[in-house]
Amino acid sequence: MAQEKESSPRDFGVITSILKEMGINEYEPKVVNQLLEFTYRYVTTVLEDARIYSQYADKKTITVDDVKMAIQSQSEKMLTLPPPQDFLMEIARTRNNQPLPPIRSIVGPCLPPDRYSLISCNYHSKKRKF
Repeated sequence: MAQEKESSPRDFGVITSILKEMGINEYEPKVVNQLLEFTYRYVTTVLEDARIYSQYADKKTITVDDVKMAIQSQSEKMLTLPPPQDFLMEIARTRNNQPLPPIRSIVGPCLPPDRYSLISCNYHSKKRKF
């Protein structure tokens, strides 16, 4: 417990220095706690996976390759990369080729069609044959 108390402020300082290096000067204090929790959870999960991989390979110790494989496995599960910029530009180009609908000049409030209105009739009655 004493060792954990000593390491917490150091880790807190590391996270704040990383934020400063990235140019992030204004943030809520809870952001650092969230980043610390994410970091601890991520590292713990990676090391547990590396231990499992090492045990599966009948090794007595965890090797660098086990950790690399665990990191790769976690990054495929947790972290996603954004699509390539060329792909996004192509989607934007096709979308922007379609002209916008013309703006109708209607005087008064614009109401949705009756089928979307909450006060419209939403049932049909059957006629009874006698």
